[in-house]
Amino acid sequence: MTEQTNESYLSLRIPTNEKDEKFISGINSSYEAAKLRSASRDAKASEYHSPVKFSWKDFWKTMIYENLPPVIFSPIAALFLEKSLSRAWHVSQNRMLIAVSPKHHSIGEIIQMWCIVYPGSWLMNIGLYLALFSESSLILNIDPFHMILAYLLLFMRRLIISTKYGYFRPEDNERLCLPAPDWDRNKTNRRLVGQGWLQPWLFPGLIEDELTVAMDENDICLQGIPIEIDEDTEKKFLEEDSSELFPAKTSVSSKNEVASGFILFNIIKSVYSSPTMNNFRTILLITVLSLSVTPFLVKFLYGTPLFGITLNEKIISAATFIGLLNGFQLIMFGLVCSVDYERRYRCSKKLGDLVAFPGLSFKNMFRSTSESENIYVDLQKRLNVFSWMNMRKVLRSFGEAFYLRIQSYTSILIFYSLFCVAILNLIVWTELRHHISTMYLICVVIFFVSSISLYAIYKAIKLQSLSAEHRDFIRNEIFIIEEEIWELKLQNGDKERITDLMSAKALLEQVDESINYKELIYKPTTILGYAANNGVIGSVLGLVLTGCLFAVQGFVSTGIEYDPNGWFNF
Repeated sequence: MTEQTNESYLSLRIPTNEKDEKFISGINSSYEAAKLRSASRDAKASEYHSPVKFSWKDFWKTMIYENLPPVIFSPIAALFLEKSLSRAWHVSQNRMLIAVSPKHHSIGEIIQMWCIVYPGSWLMNIGLYLALFSESSLILNIDPFHMILAYLLLFMRRLIISTKYGYFRPEDNERLCLPAPDWDRNKTNRRLVGQGWLQPWLFPGLIEDELTVAMDENDICLQGIPIEIDEDTEKKFLEEDSSELFPAKTSVSSKNEVASGFILFNIIKSVYSSPTMNNFRTILLITVLSLSVTPFLVKFLYGTPLFGITLNEKIISAATFIGLLNGFQLIMFGLVCSVDYERRYRCSKKLGDLVAFPGLSFKNMFRSTSESENIYVDLQKRLNVFSWMNMRKVLRSFGEAFYLRIQSYTSILIFYSLFCVAILNLIVWTELRHHISTMYLICVVIFFVSSISLYAIYKAIKLQSLSAEHRDFIRNEIFIIEEEIWELKLQNGDKERITDLMSAKALLEQVDESINYKELIYKPTTILGYAANNGVIGSVLGLVLTGCLFAVQGFVSTGIEYDPNGWFNF
């Protein structure tokens, strides 16, 4: 039984079961399915997706678009950077630098941009300018640090967006420059971590697309690599629904065998088809309300005019409130990071459980079943070792463009916390004029952003440590197989069994080396450029706590005191 194929939104090859089956029927052995490009006779190598590489060109281009005021300056920048009026027009529409075309966006989205986003962006720029360059007599009731902290939130969001485009595939960036419908809002939403990647069940075909890309990146066709199971498990698999792209049986699947792509797809789907963090919205709401309300609540308690008196003060206060309220996006990115790490951990855990006796429960792979029986894949069979390792390689690359962005976003959040700690120390040790509400705001920001960042780092460490656990399991399997081979030789046992065990052992040794090199050395899960481990979380926590304690020491040493209205005047 299979589900109807979901429409693909890939920019290169469009995967179909017919094309996959044509490739599979043309290969002579499983190892050829692990050489996708060279074994393909009809498709060109350029049609397959290559591993994601960060583009500094697209990063800096996006930084310019995002930081220049929209409607006027950013579209002009697009004209210079794209070097073509047509390309600049489509870039301006697709990136919403000046959204006016109903071909690119709905009327509702265009109205939202002109009524909310564009005025808010201009207000933020004007508010920052007034806070930094107004005459002091015009902003006596305003603490410029409020505006600086709010704008820094916005800048970090723009840094995250620039990172996103830096990890966009070249073919996707090219389509952003083409007329609609080469690109539309749906394609954009599918590639956003806060929409498509957070809720893939709302975007049919997204999981299939990302799994196809992951196979391309590793030069593997999992549907052409069978995995051996028992007869009862095979019958149960054939009764389960799956995507048409990943059926249980293909032309290379013999009796008691199913396609490894079918197994991996359903493991991924079982994890990605429902929310991982049930209190996601509650945490986001509490955090954002705390950020946006804190400075104004403290000002109210000290009798300071909430939005000031002069026009300059009112503009700056309004911009500050909008900027702090907009900080929900930065907080959301931090929560999405922890969700992604957790999902990857669950998928890897299930893939590991599959080969560890008694195996993976049916109900942990298929939500539609209540079967309590387990699926067990025996690694003493060479075919299963080959299949399992290729599934592992593909899973590691699943959604790699999102995965690399998530790691970068986690680091950006950490940097924002450290910036706030630095500003706190700057204010205290240099005795700059400020309102006490600034101290409360900075403390709230440091607490929430650091907590969310540390939680994401914890999830990243949990994911990374699983590679070491699986490597330990593989080494133990090698140890046991070696002993079994020795005993069979002493007893003049079945030579065919000895040959099978020796071949499985040889391949398991390669698996051990591959996990060690690729997952622990070459491409581990990283935070701030370092492999995620307890040392990283200790370093980040140490920097934040040390910075805060240093600020407390400065507060006591300098003897800062506030007047009845909450102002410190040196």
